[in-house]
Amino acid sequence: MTRRDEHTQSHAVVEETLRRTLGHAAGNAPPLPAALTAGLDGHYRRRRHRTQALLAAAAVVVVAGITTGITTGITTGRPQPGTPGHPSPAATATPIDPPQPVEDVWPQAVRKVPAKTPDGVTLRPLQFIDDRTLLASTWSSHEKTSTLYAYDLDTHQPRAITDVVTPKGTVLFASDFTVGGNRVAWWSMLKDGIIQISTAPLSGGAPEVTTTVRAGERGLDHVEIVGDRIVFSARAGGVHTAPLSGGPASPVPDTGSLHLLSWPWAGTPGLYDRAEGPPFAKIRNVETGETRTAVVHDGEEVTTCSVASCAGHREGKSFLRSRDGSGRRDLPDSPGTRTLPLHDRFHVTSLVDGRRFIAVALYDLRTGRSGDLGIKAEPTEHGGYAVSLPGFDRAGRLLAYTVGKTLYVIDLSKI
Repeated sequence: MTRRDEHTQSHAVVEETLRRTLGHAAGNAPPLPAALTAGLDGHYRRRRHRTQALLAAAAVVVVAGITTGITTGITTGRPQPGTPGHPSPAATATPIDPPQPVEDVWPQAVRKVPAKTPDGVTLRPLQFIDDRTLLASTWSSHEKTSTLYAYDLDTHQPRAITDVVTPKGTVLFASDFTVGGNRVAWWSMLKDGIIQISTAPLSGGAPEVTTTVRAGERGLDHVEIVGDRIVFSARAGGVHTAPLSGGPASPVPDTGSLHLLSWPWAGTPGLYDRAEGPPFAKIRNVETGETRTAVVHDGEEVTTCSVASCAGHREGKSFLRSRDGSGRRDLPDSPGTRTLPLHDRFHVTSLVDGRRFIAVALYDLRTGRSGDLGIKAEPTEHGGYAVSLPGFDRAGRLLAYTVGKTLYVIDLSKI
């Protein structure tokens, strides 16, 4: 057998094992207690856990004695501990090796840089500014951003963009940092209910309050820069726009109950209204009026949707398919996944073989290739192993996580 044949066969083994073993392991997961999910939502209302570090872990997967943890979406805070479950099935008859390191599989897409600044402060990656520059933040305390940086991935040098001011009376710290129009924008909320959307030039300079709005005590759930305007929606519902240069915000007509998905698409339920159904099951183009509704077939549950696709589970298997119900593909993941593969292509999952943890892998649905992210399993008090799965940034380009003293930065646009 040639080296190329061995390489192809190896990827086929990994793909099949991803599909087989993860379905078994997660299929034994106990249901998440309602009291726990309610507690999480209440904690959100108190502290606003849409943290500045958009790349916080998306889930905890626990094997060999504990099954799944809490899936919290792509932008939430630290993973929560798992709960005891049933033992995983016996190890498969044919042991497998982990996939190749991600930097060997996609060397053009992976950067490894120090996890701290030269003066010892932890960097929190947010978004790509350009191919070699990362928007990153530092905190003065938990979830309280102090400074925004443009981090040069070639020289490993951070350049300060602006200090993030936290006015007296702030109850929800700066969140949802986003780049566009040569500026960076974010929002925060004061105790009187006023939400401030601030911006600063990426070239450097003092921040300015661009617009203010009252949008409910839970704040905003999405902010984008589109051309010369900022567009955003409230967690309570309602889409607004405001000039990037500064000025009053205006509601978009007939969007009082809608949440911004990706401009110009908005819909219901919102990302944090899961009790009402899968997020963005119904969406509308607020510029053209076009509407789209997710098709749900008998015997399946849709858990989340993007503009074009939906994810869900049926008969113990997670799937990805078009919003119209066509083109279903099984996902190598636990049933009930609440995150979508970015661009219908890139999926992060924990690879296990019965009771044995193999790796956390980045999986390319288009090619079947996978790369080991180098994330290690941590032992649990119940005799199992817990692993934290990294999340993506909202733009769908950046995957970043820390292993030891190294920050891994993966540019998905380079794959």
